[in-house]
Amino acid sequence: MAAKMSKKVRNLIIGAVVLLLLVAALVVLLLNPKETVEEESSESYTASTTVVTLIESDADSINKVVVTNPAGSYQIDRTKKATDDEDAVYGIAELADFTENTSEYDSLLSQFCNFSASRLIEENAPDIAKYGLKEPSHTITLYYDDGTRHEIRVGNQLPTGSGYYMMLDDDKNVYGMAQAKIDRLNYTALDFMDKNVIEPWSSYTGEDGTEVTAAVIDYLQVEGGTLEDVFRIVPLTSEEASSTSSSYGSSYKIVEPFEADMKYKSDESGNDQHLVYTTGLQQLTADSVAALNPAEEDFAAYGLAEPYCTISFSRDGTEHVWYVGDAATASDGSAAHYLYSEDQPVIYLVADSNLPWISINLEDMYSNLMLLPFIDDVEKIDLLVYDKTYTIEVDAEKDENDKTILTPHLDGQEMQVDAYRKMYQYLLAAPAEGINKSEEQGTLVASFTYYYREGGSDTVELFDLGNRTCILSINGNRQWTTRISYVQHLETNIEKFENGETPSLDY
Repeated sequence: MAAKMSKKVRNLIIGAVVLLLLVAALVVLLLNPKETVEEESSESYTASTTVVTLIESDADSINKVVVTNPAGSYQIDRTKKATDDEDAVYGIAELADFTENTSEYDSLLSQFCNFSASRLIEENAPDIAKYGLKEPSHTITLYYDDGTRHEIRVGNQLPTGSGYYMMLDDDKNVYGMAQAKIDRLNYTALDFMDKNVIEPWSSYTGEDGTEVTAAVIDYLQVEGGTLEDVFRIVPLTSEEASSTSSSYGSSYKIVEPFEADMKYKSDESGNDQHLVYTTGLQQLTADSVAALNPAEEDFAAYGLAEPYCTISFSRDGTEHVWYVGDAATASDGSAAHYLYSEDQPVIYLVADSNLPWISINLEDMYSNLMLLPFIDDVEKIDLLVYDKTYTIEVDAEKDENDKTILTPHLDGQEMQVDAYRKMYQYLLAAPAEGINKSEEQGTLVASFTYYYREGGSDTVELFDLGNRTCILSINGNRQWTTRISYVQHLETNIEKFENGETPSLDY
């Protein structure tokens, strides 16, 4: 019995040992990166997962950098040494006449002056061709003031896609380089250009101590794109901005292809969506630079010989013109267009999201309400509805609180002021629902003229064109159309008002 028990115990111990070995093996697998396992199974070498420092140097001691990649090669030169007060300055000779993005030079130098490989792949590799390093796809060579240099050569992508094989100088070892390093090595010389199409505008404090928060746009004119006619806006004058007889919600007005109030188009937060057409002129950043000093063939190649759209404007007294060419694709895959600015001879690629001017919907730009005179300012209204005429005269007095008390009369008969207010609201609601492109004169079916206490008047006329549409004319400008149902309901409302009933705003 004792011998039998010992055997059972022995079997239990053996089972426990086997279980411990299995657990240990599992731990080893979990602690070793999957990437290393895959590489070891696909190559006849032993890889290390330890980061290896290869270059330690001072960026300011680098006087030249040469980069070669599948797109070509370029050279960055130090044009000014660093001092105690100023950093070193670097540039590319062919970009010297343009605005360069100096931060990109700094980023490239800082990325490679102190350089570490993600790991050692193979020591003294006898066959570098299998890594794509016999004919490298990318090289970057750093030249130093003391005459030394470092050359980094890049080959194929790692099997896991997480980096690239690389070698340094005369070192026979093959290393892994992190994926992030290759991005800047894919740059061309044009990627070091400043991508601001226009110098960014920033707020400032004026001589009177007032903060100036927006550029002065003296005019904006757009031709082409989605527009059939030239579109032009200008700022309101101080008199127009304070007028009580217009519906200005924006600080700009349309002057071409017609004269109209600029619509205030509110978003969910109450912001004017149409402000983008002027605030967008404060800064325009390109996705990339396509060409410098373009020749005639370049303008043709990018669709700029016959531009798709032309954007002209004056910002703070300086004229600018942008020409938009062919459609293309931005670096993030979004829609874009080529653009040429007269400010400097550069063709840019700009995302459509930064070019609101190329897709203007003209019928969405003007205010539907053409006249909004303040009710207290109107002393008389003459109305014509089909074959009937009416006159509304309004007396106005101030009470002890300096509030205006209105007393309306229709054809000499005193009316309820609340009913008059509804009638007045309906007159103001005459909507410009479309642009009049008809050559027909139409038949006059209604009109109303506001006479102001301080002098002057405004007249609205409606001409039936048939097809349930009529021309809406403002002071003789027959630019607009509206539905004939507005006139039909106007007839009903004036009859209600005449009978002492309250007019309705619906139609």
